[in-house]
Amino acid sequence: MSDATPFPFAWSEADNAAVAARAVAQELVGQMRQGPRPKLGLLYISDLFADDMDAVVEILSSATGVAEWTGAAALGVIAGRKELFESPALAVMLLDLPDDAVQPYGPITDAASFEVAVEQAASFSEDAGAALGIIHMDPTGDPLGQGLGSLPGMLADAGGLYLVGGLASGRDAMPIAATAGLAARAVGGALVALESGVATGVSQGCRPIGPARTITVEGDGVIGRMDDTPAMSVLLAELGLSAEPDVADLREALRDIHIALPIAGADREDYLVRNLTGIDVQRGLVGISEAVADGDRAMFCRRDRTSAAEDLNRMAKDARRRLGRPPRGALYVSCLARGPNLFGPGDQELAILHAAIGGDCPVVGFFANGEIAHDRIYGYTGVLTLFG
Repeated sequence: MSDATPFPFAWSEADNAAVAARAVAQELVGQMRQGPRPKLGLLYISDLFADDMDAVVEILSSATGVAEWTGAAALGVIAGRKELFESPALAVMLLDLPDDAVQPYGPITDAASFEVAVEQAASFSEDAGAALGIIHMDPTGDPLGQGLGSLPGMLADAGGLYLVGGLASGRDAMPIAATAGLAARAVGGALVALESGVATGVSQGCRPIGPARTITVEGDGVIGRMDDTPAMSVLLAELGLSAEPDVADLREALRDIHIALPIAGADREDYLVRNLTGIDVQRGLVGISEAVADGDRAMFCRRDRTSAAEDLNRMAKDARRRLGRPPRGALYVSCLARGPNLFGPGDQELAILHAAIGGDCPVVGFFANGEIAHDRIYGYTGVLTLFG
């Protein structure tokens, strides 16, 4: 019979990092069962406490006996039902799994440490049969010198992993957490055996306003034509505007418009959402914050609270169904543009999530600079992982 006991979980809004860490540690110790201590903890901390990461990890380790840690600093911390934005916060969940079902990796700071992480992941995946990789990335770093965008795919492919996680966020420093404490400009995380009981899902925050079309590019990040029609003409038509729109009307219509790139071969309709970086009405050009090439597919989409809420509810219920039993804990990584910026104040995004997965499930996570699922970095999404 599987264990239905919720993972130990605690959080604090104390305005001092050490005070918050001690309060969280005390709560965790009260929830921990007799016997071996959990091997690894997930730690999410306000960017206001980023410089105190070392001390926080030391306090938590000493008090709980949990040896390994991974996590990230963020502008917004997810703690149970709370979305703690731009304020002191600390949230922890202990992965109370068998020791051979979880293992940290990293921090990855260069090519050599990347190869070590790949070897760890490949060996773990082989022993476990299949593995999930929790990944945290400091967006100010570039361990392989190839841009951060390529690293998740390389790690997933070489290590045999399905990745979940995101890029840290903050006003200044955006470090990740590791067992030794703060890890700046680095990548790290944890490996989890899928046989321990895991289900994941990705929820989009935008809905398409037209079909995907084949594009022709006019330069770096510039789309010239879509299905042989000027890209700007396609956009104006899908917005219901004339070929020579009023400037104020156009500005208002573009406020929540983005460009989506469909992912070929996905199990269900899936796409990467990228920012619309500029328009040229006279020349018919549209700019996108992503490298694109002739023959790629693209479509315009709109950020929309109603469709985002419906998709989050659908995704979370589907993950809960696939898990097949009540979740013991959840990791949720959401885009900085979601939360109160999309769903409104009052922790509404997490209310939808909890209603879908079950109100007693502990949830930790953060609001990210980019969300990671499978082998790529998304935008405007929510990435959920349920542990059973």
